[in-house]
Formats: sequence, C-alpha cells, structure tokens
Amino acid sequence: GLMWLQHGGNLRHTSEQNDGVSRYGWLMHDGENFGVQEIRDEGLVLRIEFVKQPGGDHGGDWSWRVTVKMEGNGPAPLLSLFFYVATDEQGTLRPVLENGTRLAAVAGTAEELGDFTLTFLPPTGEGGEGPKYASYNFLAAGVPGLHRLTDLVRQSLRESSVFSPPGRPRRRFFGVSSTGGLPGEPPRGQLLLHQV
Repeated sequence: GLMWLQHGGNLRHTSEQNDGVSRYGWLMHDGENFGVQEIRDEGLVLRIEFVKQPGGDHGGDWSWRVTVKMEGNGPAPLLSLFFYVATDEQGTLRPVLENGTRLAAVAGTAEELGDFTLTFLPPTGEGGEGPKYASYNFLAAGVPGLHRLTDLVRQSLRESSVFSPPGRPRRRFFGVSSTGGLPGEPPRGQLLLHQV
C-alpha cells in the first residue's frame, strides 16, 4: 500500500469523499494487467501506475511507479511517501536493508503467493535520470489488524529526522521510528514500511 504526508498537512492513506482530497480515481484500468490512477491533494498530483507480467504459479510479476508533481508553479513542499507491506495473521516478512537506513526490499512468504520479494528502487527524476536526493526511514512493527495501519504509522511519527540535500537548507521532518507497535494491542500481523 501507499500513504503520503505533505509536511504541515495530514497523513493520507485513503481517498474518500469529504476528506479534503479534491479528485481521485482511475484514468485507465483493464481490470487485470495495467492501471493508471491519479490523486489530487492540496496542490499535489500523485500518479500511480502498475503493470502486471503474467507468469509463475501466483499471478505473475507486478511493477508499480509513483510520480508526484505540484499543480502550478509553486515551490515543491517537503513530502514523504510511505510504501508498505503488511500481513494479517498469516505470512512472514523480512526487511532487506541498505546502509542500515534504507529498506531496499521486503522478502516474504504468504499462503496465497508463496515466497516473494518486493524491491524499492531509489527515486529518479522525471526522465528517469539518476537517483534524486532523498532521505529514508523504515518502520518494522507488529500490527493488531490491517484496519489499524494508519493509526500505527501516525503514532510512530517523530519530528526528529533531517532532510539536508546538497546545497540546500536543512529541514526537519516527521519520520517513522524504526520499530514500534500500538500499546496495549497485541500484534496479529507484521508491517514493514519504507519512507522516502
């Protein structure tokens, strides 16, 4: 799944009527092999595209791309994208870390999928040119149920992370802590979350 946070705004996980998102929906979708979705939220345009390559015993390989742009010519806000994988009572997840801070992949096993790997590539510019500068955090937590994912992530956010791209001023932002859970709620599943 995907959550996003325009720093100074609300953590978003779903797009529903009356939640302040100005427009959302599928632009194209064949119901099986590809889709393009667009979400407009407080000057941001999030474009989520997927394509599925058939094969194997469990539905094939999926590729996703998320592109974020600003509407108009205003300055780009500090933005976090939260990509996550969660289990609910069955399955296991294992983080694959790069440099101890970037969740490069999730290796897992699920009854429906068997063994799987989800890989997170570094962000690139619009034309696919070289990696863009980004800060990374990750969260590994027990989750009492999938309906509590937003609350779990919101509870783990701390304004202690620093974004300092070369030649630009340092800015504090809300980053997830590396481990956590919801106090008093026993975990039924796992959550691994990659914050960019």
